[in-house]
Amino acid sequence: MAAWSATCIFIVLSTTNPVYKATVLAAALAALAAGVGLRRVRGVLAGVTLIALFAVLLNFVSAHLGATVLFRLPDQIPAVGGPYTLEALAFGATGGLTVGAAIIAAAPFSLLLASHEVMDALPAALSRTGAAIAASLNLVPSVAASFVQVTEAQRLRGWRPRGPRSWSEIVVPVVLTSVEGSIQLAESMEARGFGSGPRTSVIPVRLHRVDWILICTSAAALAIFGISQAAGWAAPWYAYPTLTLPSIDARPLAACLLLLTPVLLWRSRS
Repeated sequence: MAAWSATCIFIVLSTTNPVYKATVLAAALAALAAGVGLRRVRGVLAGVTLIALFAVLLNFVSAHLGATVLFRLPDQIPAVGGPYTLEALAFGATGGLTVGAAIIAAAPFSLLLASHEVMDALPAALSRTGAAIAASLNLVPSVAASFVQVTEAQRLRGWRPRGPRSWSEIVVPVVLTSVEGSIQLAESMEARGFGSGPRTSVIPVRLHRVDWILICTSAAALAIFGISQAAGWAAPWYAYPTLTLPSIDARPLAACLLLLTPVLLWRSRS
């Protein structure tokens, strides 16, 4: 899984071609749907969509470059004045594709793997860092559950949102509850001897045939795309100064399509 996620992130960060970025994003979405199901990740997808839209809007508002002017605001307006171009909108869309594909490709780590499995895969030198990260990830759902419980309790007492100041009646109890939970977790870890000696060893998880297939296909996709970039087959794409259609080559596109392997593997295993 790590090899697949790393390959997805490498491809979307190393190319400017939106076709390859979109293919990786589609592969990541299909793999996530096959492994987890889209119903379980609706919150993640909503967050990714908002982040991607913000990236598009930020570039559209800040980059007043390009030949195809859609509309213009007076130059006297600070920060937002100037021409708004189709090229800036297209380039912002590629940034949104990059952010969305990278987040979706990394999502299986938190959705398909338990925190202790990620920690056990780390080397001994990073054991304490891994334990801290795993503990932090475990606290995230508890904070969300605490927020819902406190909100419902305050509503039963007659609380209604009346502006930013009124939310302090929700935020303060949630923060205090989270701090109390963190202290209890720290005391539990100390009672179990965390930090008192070297990490204990466990039986390592063996890789199955499905895992090796995913590793090999991810390595093949990484190699093919790297060679395609070195040979010039994966031509870069530039939105400025005039918007043009990106060029597509079958070899780097095939590398991106290899990232659909988890769709077959995870669906058959489930």
